[in-house]
Amino acid sequence: MKKYLIAIMAVFVVTMFGIIITTNILENQKGIGDGVFSVKSIVNSFKVDKNAINEQRKVIKGEDPAKTFMADVDTSYVEDSEKGGQSVSEGADTAFFHASVLTEKDIKTREAYGINKESIQKVCEENRGKYCYETMDESLHQLYAEILMTIKKRATEVPLCTRNQEEMDFAYRCVLNDHPEIYNLNGYTCVLHSANQNPVKVVFTAKYIMSEIEEATFQKKIDDYVKTYKSGMKIDASDYDKVKYTYEYLILNTEYVLDSPYNQNICSVMVYHQSVCLGYAKAMQYLLEQVGVKSTIVEGIAASGEAHAWNMLQIGGAYYFTDVTWGDSSYTNGNSVVKVLSGINYDYLNITSDELEHTHTIDNVVPIPRCVEIQDNYYVREGLYFDYINTNALSWAFKNAFERKDDHVTIKCINDTVFDEMKYYLLEEQKIFDYMPEGVETLSYGENSDMHTLTFILK
Repeated sequence: MKKYLIAIMAVFVVTMFGIIITTNILENQKGIGDGVFSVKSIVNSFKVDKNAINEQRKVIKGEDPAKTFMADVDTSYVEDSEKGGQSVSEGADTAFFHASVLTEKDIKTREAYGINKESIQKVCEENRGKYCYETMDESLHQLYAEILMTIKKRATEVPLCTRNQEEMDFAYRCVLNDHPEIYNLNGYTCVLHSANQNPVKVVFTAKYIMSEIEEATFQKKIDDYVKTYKSGMKIDASDYDKVKYTYEYLILNTEYVLDSPYNQNICSVMVYHQSVCLGYAKAMQYLLEQVGVKSTIVEGIAASGEAHAWNMLQIGGAYYFTDVTWGDSSYTNGNSVVKVLSGINYDYLNITSDELEHTHTIDNVVPIPRCVEIQDNYYVREGLYFDYINTNALSWAFKNAFERKDDHVTIKCINDTVFDEMKYYLLEEQKIFDYMPEGVETLSYGENSDMHTLTFILK
């Protein structure tokens, strides 16, 4: 009797957020449907020559401030219009790194919120090891710290140590990508002050989406979510085990819903159990932080042309990409073979740059390294990775799946050649039925040629 194979192909659609920038008064709000803002021009502008900066720091009174990049500027000549022309006190604490020109009133505003030399240095020290902080040029660390402090203190109209809007937006995005615990924002307002047609300072105000009382209520629910999450993790779990468990936990406890509430932050996942890609990615980052695994947000474009977000994480000194959203069958709207299964799509758990680039384009706020290792890829670690047609390994994979009563089994091939050979062996020659129980005459399968995976439905 002729046996039948039914093919089901996979299609992926993902949406994230964009950024809108205006002139002088700058409104920044991340949300679905705002369009895509390319950060390449900003990233390129921060390839700073440190020797040149040191020379710029020697700037003398009267030099054109528009030509000064993050330089120590003598502020004593700047008039404070609200104080009848009174100049900044020479005794004020302006010895540390300033690019903007601050009046005495500006300095008092900052100090009222606890923004001073000592607190900035402390925040900088606390953020060592965070990916964006470490990757950005060190000349921007103070700006990063000031924005973070301003956000956490709910400060308003704070003059920052920059006179450049793009510089400020860059640092702001780095802060958000390093701090998934910041979930109460809806962008910011930035006002650029100028003197004699030259930029002098930038005044920053974050826009909040909830009160402090509301935030405390959400935080309690988030803490409960994390407690439950941790309770299911093995005490002796390796970093790979922690990543795999977190990937599975998020997928099994979250549904992809385009208009889910607070879907640009962790509240959507941990309070409402619905989200989109940025919510998934931030939740992944937040949870991994709780168990000591380093990760960061990666921004870019999906194959569909829409903005997207995923994670890069570190295991054993090696970097891997992980896309939790694409591992969740609920986002595929029924177009993937995984949608008909109760299982999880592991194709995007700990993959390389070469694999990612089939479907994702990186357009990140800071540079991202090439991910080349495979030892902690899901299929490699689980014994489902094939660099040739290994019949013993195939028998083991199917036997294990049946013993666990899985509804499907997925195998991954090393490259196009082995993938084509495996397809010919299992499908054209119908050897797949050699690994199935006696009496099975019809079998459904799906393939992801980008990731070189074949999925066979067992029920």
